Amino acid sequence: MYGDTAMFGAAHALRCCIDFYGADHILFGSDSPFDPERGPGYIRATIANLEEIGLSEAEKEAIFRGNVTRLTGLTVKG
Repeated sequence: MYGDTAMFGAAHALRCCIDFYGADHILFGSDSPFDPERGPGYIRATIANLEEIGLSEAEKEAIFRGNVTRLTGLTVKG
């Protein structure tokens, strides 16, 4: 089972999800384009939350791209 990061700016909920599933079972998600800016607002908030909750660089790398590439075999640019 995997969780995603679509928590709408709720860092505490994101931390709870990562604690429950483990950083190796979380995928970056944003529910874009359903924010008031039609996408970029939730993406910015999710990135800010991931930066503020005390994750290691390896955990952030896994959530931002490593987990999805491992699951799908695809590469992610960026």
